[in-house]
Amino acid sequence: MNTREIRKRIASIKKTQQITKAMKMVAAVRYRKAHFSLIANRPYKQDMEMLMKDLASKKPDNFTHVYFTAPKKAEKELLVVITSDKGLCGSFNSTLLKSCLKYLKTRPVPVDIITIGKKGKDYLSHRGFKSLRHYSAVMNNLNYAGVVEIINDILRDYKTKKYRSVNVFFNEFKIVTQAKTKNFTLLPVSIEGAAGVKSEFIFEPNVETLLERLLPKYLGVIFYGILLESNASEQGLRMTSMEQATTNADDIIKKLTLIYNQTRQASITKELIDLVGGAAAVS
Repeated sequence: MNTREIRKRIASIKKTQQITKAMKMVAAVRYRKAHFSLIANRPYKQDMEMLMKDLASKKPDNFTHVYFTAPKKAEKELLVVITSDKGLCGSFNSTLLKSCLKYLKTRPVPVDIITIGKKGKDYLSHRGFKSLRHYSAVMNNLNYAGVVEIINDILRDYKTKKYRSVNVFFNEFKIVTQAKTKNFTLLPVSIEGAAGVKSEFIFEPNVETLLERLLPKYLGVIFYGILLESNASEQGLRMTSMEQATTNADDIIKKLTLIYNQTRQASITKELIDLVGGAAAVS
């Protein structure tokens, strides 16, 4: 490369670096908001889980509910796949979707898919897995009211005994630079640790009525928590990716600047040698 080409390449990388810096700043703001929402929701989610454990530990042995029992005649499963609408977030989508694809190929029964996020819909459709329903831009204004509409659609499908189970593939937030792919069974409901709960609460009117009323709300809270985990993971990984891209651009600019200076120095040296050689020939 000559010096002109190197200068053009440096200028191009600097423009790209400006974009990655801006995207990092935007992602940082969104990450702080997403992380705050996640942390703020956890106490309520934990209290709801404890209440359901308490209720489940006191339910009569003969109590049955469609949310607790897998329909015997159902021949299909429902899978909810949560990804992002946009890219540039590291391995956020790729790791989850590879695990999801592997899961789909090993299921012994047909699986219907609901996608939340454009990346998941596009990835699966290109591999022959069409979405039963798709929800986009959910994370743009993530709130409980919007989530209730989605969970009500899922519960309606399950209550008609169309599916034997409902599983959710999502990224669980660990730290800002790390997320963990999880496959969570949403339905039928399995409340772990209920047998070990001991409390002296008296429930009115009765446990069965309370379970009937609280189960849909409980599932809504759990699903909302899952979306908050996914959103915090996405924004954290996007911020980290843009920060790394900005750092990489700095490294490339430094290397190109060094090459530019070396090339320019070599050109000047060559010109000086030619001048000295020409002067010597004349004399």
